[in-house]
Amino acid sequence: MKKIGKLILWTLQLAGMALAAGLLCAYLARFVSPAATWFFAFFGLLFMPLLVLNTAMMLCFLAAKRKIAWLHLAVILPALVFLPAYIQLRSAADADSPLLPGELKILSYNVHLFHLDTKTKTVETLSDIAAFVGREAPAVVCLQEVALYDTNSVKRAFGDYPYAHFQSRKMFGDALFSTVTLSRYPITHKGVIIFPQSGNVCIFTDITIDGQTVRVYNNHLESTRLDLALSFARLKQEEKRGEEIKTVSIRLRDAFIKRARQVDMVAGHIAQSPYPALVCGDFNDLPMSYTYRRMKGDRHDSFIDAGSGIPTTFHSGIPAFRIDYIFCDPAFKTTRFYIPDVPYSDHYPSIAVVRRLER
Repeated sequence: MKKIGKLILWTLQLAGMALAAGLLCAYLARFVSPAATWFFAFFGLLFMPLLVLNTAMMLCFLAAKRKIAWLHLAVILPALVFLPAYIQLRSAADADSPLLPGELKILSYNVHLFHLDTKTKTVETLSDIAAFVGREAPAVVCLQEVALYDTNSVKRAFGDYPYAHFQSRKMFGDALFSTVTLSRYPITHKGVIIFPQSGNVCIFTDITIDGQTVRVYNNHLESTRLDLALSFARLKQEEKRGEEIKTVSIRLRDAFIKRARQVDMVAGHIAQSPYPALVCGDFNDLPMSYTYRRMKGDRHDSFIDAGSGIPTTFHSGIPAFRIDYIFCDPAFKTTRFYIPDVPYSDHYPSIAVVRRLER
């Protein structure tokens, strides 16, 4: 029995060391560009499960009075720096509170082509989303994956927004695949950052608000193009498991590399902006990623500053699956942040209320 006990303990210690190494690799995912080395990016996706498993291992080894518990404590401690992007324990913001003088509401939403199943369904979803946006009444709206049969249909639906920036990149059937920024305030300049070998895009829009100009970046970075439900179903089938693992790995790798190059382009452009930048959009990456760190730069994550709970912006069935963001220049302070639970897309919208700081 003693030999069996020692074998079990040795196996647990070996597994514990592997989990500790995995968590260290997850940390590196924030700092190593996948365009240089994509290996670490896979571990960034597993940050939360690795953190939970390392914590469980630490508790088990502490109970067994094994020194290896200190190894797990050492690798867990850095997570305290990164956890605020995954969970905030403050009370939830009151979404219905009126705006105070000087506050500005921003909404970012991947609308999933308005459910481009049929033209009728698309029109219905466009109407639903427009009504939802009307109730929220943000000053600036950043939309990704907009299906356009014609530009005027969207302009009519969002009639409260007299200023608009449309940028289309590719076709889906009879509709254009577009990124759109809408504003209640005058747009003084429009621009686009074209990503090579991609249908995705970043647009930037200069908006003058009460005599001051802000540049809004609306991003839609490279998608992995995975159907999570279908992938999970195939992984359960032994005869399809190997092929599915290979397919998923290749798609993840290629998307990691493309996003790294795209975010470098956008971050370089933001660094040259003559105006304070608000950076929004669907980044298709979790907070423990090079994409997140590079795009955020010295800006503030609105969720960290004013959000609550465990945020999820994509209908994946996985908690803490946040891939949509609103980052604010230090010239702004986020006073409220929330993610409405609405059913119109495979994403949830992100909403931030910000206030420009006096200088």
